Amino acid sequence: MAELKAVVFDMDDTLLSINLNAFIGVFALDEANLLAQAARKSAVSMFTSMGGAMLELNNGERTEGDMRTNRQFFADELERRSGVPLLEPAVLDMIEFYEREILPKKNDRLISARPREGAHEAVEAVLDRGLRIALLTNPSFSRTCIECRMGWGNMLDMPFELVTTWENSTRCKPCAGYYLEALEKLGLSPEETLMVGNDPKRDFPSPAIGLQTAYVGNGTQPHALWNGSMADFAKNFDEIAERFDANRESGDR
Repeated sequence: MAELKAVVFDMDDTLLSINLNAFIGVFALDEANLLAQAARKSAVSMFTSMGGAMLELNNGERTEGDMRTNRQFFADELERRSGVPLLEPAVLDMIEFYEREILPKKNDRLISARPREGAHEAVEAVLDRGLRIALLTNPSFSRTCIECRMGWGNMLDMPFELVTTWENSTRCKPCAGYYLEALEKLGLSPEETLMVGNDPKRDFPSPAIGLQTAYVGNGTQPHALWNGSMADFAKNFDEIAERFDANRESGDR
């Protein structure tokens, strides 16, 4: 019988409270303007090209044999749409400087990023039980961009064994391949792992792979192992872990 060995967390609106749409808007507009200036192109057309490339990255309609990283996939799509070579060293340096030095200062009242109530307590509850942790945030951003948001949530010192980014992933949520790829890196099976997330679609693998999810978003998710707030997850983690093991045991019979 498989038993719980690790808890993997989503980030945005799970461990980090954030107006994600506002963040994406600021981030995409800034980077579109930078790329447009560098390539001497229209900022509007660059913004449109970036949006189209991001939609392609997230729609999950890639052939099974396409093992490009998400970064390479996005760069290829962006160049096809705009002619801008995102991974050309000078362009890449410019974007990395923005994400490392400028983006962390963009957390204003609209984005309003901060640790979600109960997030740190939830991580501590998991670690206190001797379990492993990883950050399975949707890998449609660079490591630098994800670390920016981790910093806003005071997560940089958390001992995550893996943080999924577009440099180390070849699929996005909710694709089952994304979850299987991440768990393989961790040496875990889905049956040994609990996912914690707020998105009623993306934080549940499609198709299902036997990964149980604790849902901490709005309302309830009928396929979740447990539904509630992140603060309640922290308070009730022992009960949730026992429910996980009971579900696994009944599934093994």
